[in-house]
Amino acid sequence: MRKSIVIGASHGWGAHLASRLVEEGWNVTAVGRRPKPELPDTDALRYVQADLTTAHGYEAVERELQEQAPALVVYNAVSYGPRDATLPPLDELEATFRLNALVPYHLLLNHVEKQSSAQFCTYVVTNSDSIYHANKYSGIYAASKAALRVLTTALASACQSHNAAAATLLLGPLADEENFEKLQEIAHRTGADMDAVTRRYLARSNQAYVINSFLSYESCVKNVLTIANLGRDANGMLCKLDGGSSGSLI
Repeated sequence: MRKSIVIGASHGWGAHLASRLVEEGWNVTAVGRRPKPELPDTDALRYVQADLTTAHGYEAVERELQEQAPALVVYNAVSYGPRDATLPPLDELEATFRLNALVPYHLLLNHVEKQSSAQFCTYVVTNSDSIYHANKYSGIYAASKAALRVLTTALASACQSHNAAAATLLLGPLADEENFEKLQEIAHRTGADMDAVTRRYLARSNQAYVINSFLSYESCVKNVLTIANLGRDANGMLCKLDGGSSGSLI
């Protein structure tokens, strides 16, 4: 049974991915910050609580990577940082960049250089279409994700001389609980149809979107599985499931 590690898997899309990988026959180690994850109880899935913003949490995940010798690692941990237009303290900005860009690069590059050459490993780094349309509310988060995109390319360069591949899964608006609850509240308050509210929200979020509904978790899973099955051909790959948000020329 192939081993995988999903980092940032206590809830939402990460938890869904960990559960689906088990269904696809993988042995999964799910890593998350929450003490009680939204994960099924199965012998093929093990949960490790670790906060990657701390040295202890980083070291715990580092040990898992070395001991498990996974064939697939998905980095999905994220910090959205300050989400208002005020200027936050510098340490808050640094914390967002640390978790979103510096930690995945350092953690995965360290594993690339230490892993056994006998075990091929695919690294899938989750990124966001926010890098295409930052504003005063999302600028810090978007900048950290743009840095992650560049660092993942550097990681792929390192993989070239090892038995590994690194790819980016760049996602647009997901059908997660937070988005659903926000739009449901608007629909209830205005008396509008939920589908109409969703279409209006997406059109205002990014005029380049060519989708009328949020992207499903299942479509994301299929893309991860495709990347994992490509072997070396996936190295340096940018898989965009972004609803067209980057525009027509990118």
